[in-house]
Amino acid sequence: MTDAAPEQRPGARIDQYSAATVPIRMFFNDSPLSVATGFIWVEGERFFLITNWHNVSGRNPFTGQHISPTAAEPNSVTALLNAKERLGGRVSVSMPLFDESGGPLWWVHPTHRERIDVVALPLTPPPEAEMYPINRMPSRPLLLQVGLDVFVLGYPFGVAPGGFPVWKRGSIASEPEILRRDHPYVLIDTTSREGMSGSPVIRRSWGSHSLEGGNTALGGEATRLVGVYSGRLATIDPLEAQLGLCWPIRFLDEIIEGGGQR
Repeated sequence: MTDAAPEQRPGARIDQYSAATVPIRMFFNDSPLSVATGFIWVEGERFFLITNWHNVSGRNPFTGQHISPTAAEPNSVTALLNAKERLGGRVSVSMPLFDESGGPLWWVHPTHRERIDVVALPLTPPPEAEMYPINRMPSRPLLLQVGLDVFVLGYPFGVAPGGFPVWKRGSIASEPEILRRDHPYVLIDTTSREGMSGSPVIRRSWGSHSLEGGNTALGGEATRLVGVYSGRLATIDPLEAQLGLCWPIRFLDEIIEGGGQR
C-alpha cells in the first residue's frame, strides 16, 4: 500500500536524516499493539530495520516482564517506508517477526543479547520504496560530552505532519565515555512519549563544529549518529527527572558484525 505524498512547496529542503527514520507499528495478527520508530541500515547489499528489542518482543529487556497489561506479544511489524520519487509519501510493508519454527527473525547483540535494547530486522526493500540508510549519510566525529545537545528523531504521535519525524531536543546527561557494565547506556535529558522508542539519536552543529581530539571545523552543518533511543527510565512520580536511554551506536555495529545472533 502506498500513501499519498504531502504537498510541498517547490524547492523545499528536507533534511536527509529525517528521511532515514521509519514509523512502525507492532501487531499480533490483525490487532495493533503499539507504535514506535525505526531507521534504515545497510551492510553491503543487505538492508535492516533498526529498532528496540522491547518493541519487537513486547517485553521489558531488564525484567523480562510483558509491557502490555494483556501480556500480548507482537508477531509482525508494519513499517511505513519512504516512497520513491515522492519524498514524504509512504509505502506500507508488513514483516513477520518469527520464522515457521517460531524463532525470532531479528538480530540481537552477539554477547549481551537483549540486555542491549537494540535489534536489526533484515528487510527486503520493495521496488516502490526508497531506503535512505542512515549509515550512508555524511557523518563527522563531533565531540560527545556531557551537557551537549542531541536530537531524538521519532514519531511521538504516529506519522508526523508531512510524513517526517519530530526532532526532539535533549542533552547528554551522563558521561558518554563511562558505561557501567550493568547499565551500558548513555542518559539523555529529554521528555518523550510512546512512539519514540527506536529513534536514532544524532548530534548536530552549525557553523562552528567542536570535534573529537580538541579540533574545530568551520562552515555549514555537521552531524554525528550517536545511538538508538529506547524511552525513559521508569519512574513512579511524574515530576521526577525525565531521563531517556541512548544505546551507543557501536552496539549496532557489533550486532551487524555478529551476523545474525537471535
